[in-house]
Amino acid sequence: AVIECVLRNTTARLSQLGVEGVVSLTRHSAQLREHLLRRPELRPSGAYVMFWWCDAAERRTILQRFAVSREVMQEVSEDVFAMAAREGWADPVSRKALQFIERRQRNRAAIAKSPFDSLEAAVASAAANGLSRETAAEISYLAGVKPLTGAKILGDPGGEPLAILCKATGMGRMDLENLWRSMRRPERTEDGLLHPAWERVLTTYEMLAVDRAQTVLRYWNWSLSSALTPALMQAIRSGESDGLDEYSAPERAAMMALAENFGR
Repeated sequence: AVIECVLRNTTARLSQLGVEGVVSLTRHSAQLREHLLRRPELRPSGAYVMFWWCDAAERRTILQRFAVSREVMQEVSEDVFAMAAREGWADPVSRKALQFIERRQRNRAAIAKSPFDSLEAAVASAAANGLSRETAAEISYLAGVKPLTGAKILGDPGGEPLAILCKATGMGRMDLENLWRSMRRPERTEDGLLHPAWERVLTTYEMLAVDRAQTVLRYWNWSLSSALTPALMQAIRSGESDGLDEYSAPERAAMMALAENFGR
């Protein structure tokens, strides 16, 4: 009740660590989610983590408010490109940061090692034969994300992350349909109408621009996989969320987003 009152107070100012603490609490409190989504202190990074346990309306709000255009990010980091180029792209931090605004999402190098000719071919195979663990991993590699990120996206009950994955990688509506079918999810109701879940996924696909979808997908991939060390996995399993301030931003994001997947 106290936290809800603070969130309602428009004159109160929250620290970023405080916001992250509330983000963690929103997993089990719809009321806190509603109020936190209205707070100006909530950053895209926190909203993208919350996305995983938000309902359909809240997810739509997050995508409308926080899916940042690549053009905006390019303008902000224009001087970083020149500086990184002069340094021969030697700094790993700047390289990782600039990956967020690169135009290409797919992993071209993965094609040479893949049994599939393209990402679309992998998705079509999954639709025809079912989504095996191996095919899911191939789809992830070809899409330019880690298998852990791909598993989180493919296993999401709501389905909106599938739309984000397809839009970010340039796949068409038919590919999205194939991906949906690969998991044997319903497309029609018993009355022959579009199933509400499938209709919601289609709406998400249509409402997002490619570059905005890429921003969301890349943040998920960065936060869910780049920081996931064995020590962090142990912290997630043991529920050490009380010491969030001891971890970096991507580590804290991974702890919150993956807590349920590791049995917490």
